[in-house]
Amino acid sequence: MDDATLQSHLRTIDDQGYTVVEIEPDLNKRLVDTVNRLEEELDIQPKMNRAEGYNTKRIYNLLAKDPAFWEMPAHDAVLPVVTNLIDRWAILSGTTAMNIGPGEELQGMHTDEGNITLPRPRQPLMAVTIWALSDFTADNGATRIVPGSHKADREPRADEIDDAIPAEMPAGSVMIMHGGMWHCGGPNTTEDQWRMGANIQYCVGWMRGQQNHYLSLQPETVQAMPKRLQQLAGFGLHKGAMGHIDGASPGAVVGATETSQQAYQYTEKRTIQGQVSTVASD
Repeated sequence: MDDATLQSHLRTIDDQGYTVVEIEPDLNKRLVDTVNRLEEELDIQPKMNRAEGYNTKRIYNLLAKDPAFWEMPAHDAVLPVVTNLIDRWAILSGTTAMNIGPGEELQGMHTDEGNITLPRPRQPLMAVTIWALSDFTADNGATRIVPGSHKADREPRADEIDDAIPAEMPAGSVMIMHGGMWHCGGPNTTEDQWRMGANIQYCVGWMRGQQNHYLSLQPETVQAMPKRLQQLAGFGLHKGAMGHIDGASPGAVVGATETSQQAYQYTEKRTIQGQVSTVASD
């Protein structure tokens, strides 16, 4: 992504709370095929509560389910926007597929930063990406969003939907949102359409993620991941220090050589995602 395009997306998020990018059709097809296969193999059923849905199939911890999902978090049309929005040391908070079925109800309005008890409005501590794996329409459950709501000084009420609009997108679109934007899953009023999407969440590197990748990923799975994905899953050290185990990075402990580090052993300059940062040594 060139800098002019990146800056345009960031300005749009600052103004509206979200922007939309596109991914390759062949990647989208692979993701759809993988979700369909896993739903059958794992016998995925609705969780039967308002937050997770009564007619919605959810698959959590996608990185542990199939390598097809590994292409999502570090996608070059998505990650540069995310890291410039929140933090270039960002890590993954959650990876979830959500397939909204006919008859699903409107989810309660919320933000994904709802558990963060700091005054609002503020700089985002999370970035939320919603991948439209099938067409998102007003009728089949397109995510409801309230543009500009990231500037609000409070969290929304669950029933506060009057200003919400459907985020209609063709398959292969990815909406990147400020973590404080009001949104919710839409109702599916169709008779036979399933609205398939995925939610890849990121948070600042010092914050606890929504899903626990340390326990959901087996060591051999982490070892097989590209370095940038290992970092996003939290197996490196945040700024060369935070998250160590007896002085070693989580990657070192599980035998993932790409993220094998010792705490506080960085040099004066270190890089991440091609950027250089100067660090004072202790």
